[in-house]
Amino acid sequence: MPMTTFQPHLLERYEQDGEVTINSPFTSAQIASAATVVDRLLPAPRPGEPSKSHRLDRCNDFFDPELIDLVQHPFIEDLARTILKTDSVRFFSTHVAKSLPQPDRPFSFWEHVDVACTTADWQSAPRRMIVGLAVWLVDVDIDTAPLMYRPGSHRMLAAEMDRHPRALDDPIGIEELPRLDFPPAIPLLARAGQVTALTTAMVHGASVCTGPLPRKVLFINFTPASHPVRANMAWQQARALYQAQLRPHLRVDRQHLVGPG
Repeated sequence: MPMTTFQPHLLERYEQDGEVTINSPFTSAQIASAATVVDRLLPAPRPGEPSKSHRLDRCNDFFDPELIDLVQHPFIEDLARTILKTDSVRFFSTHVAKSLPQPDRPFSFWEHVDVACTTADWQSAPRRMIVGLAVWLVDVDIDTAPLMYRPGSHRMLAAEMDRHPRALDDPIGIEELPRLDFPPAIPLLARAGQVTALTTAMVHGASVCTGPLPRKVLFINFTPASHPVRANMAWQQARALYQAQLRPHLRVDRQHLVGPG
């Protein structure tokens, strides 16, 4: 059974709000090393060089030990098992993101959902859904591009899915969602080394980094081993290839995360 020290009120918060942030066993050296790798993978434009985007990311294409050691850490697996109410999970995907400073821009954000879940998906054991785990590599405050989210919106959308089932294979913007009375968006704040468990079935999205320092984060996603989940199907082939390529980069005792060889 899951072994993570996870108080019942924290699981209740996840279920009610769609996210919960907790401390992790990662050392400051581990987090600093991972942040350095993200800088190497996602270099900022040189002075005077135009930037195509102020939000840089890479998905399912890196094998740096400093990042993979976080992905395969037993704490991460155990947290995913606890959230998904199962003894066995499968690695689904990962990506790193860096939001570059835009101190001259006003704060703003854009919103979407990635997956659709019904109430039954949430209440089943295991949960028939993806859990996202965000490992924060820097302190995140209001001017460091916090993730914005609408607490409880996943439950509202699940109830809507119960009434009007709809397949959702890829992310859609908030403007395409049913016109529900969603709560106001709030920022997700965290300290470097903390981990946030969240559902991307809630309304959420990236914001502008109005401060002087970039935001850096590693996202790791899991599903129940017993229940394949359809999500982000546009990247299905690339995701499957990465899962296969990842196996030799995992310790032998952690290779079960990507399923049978």
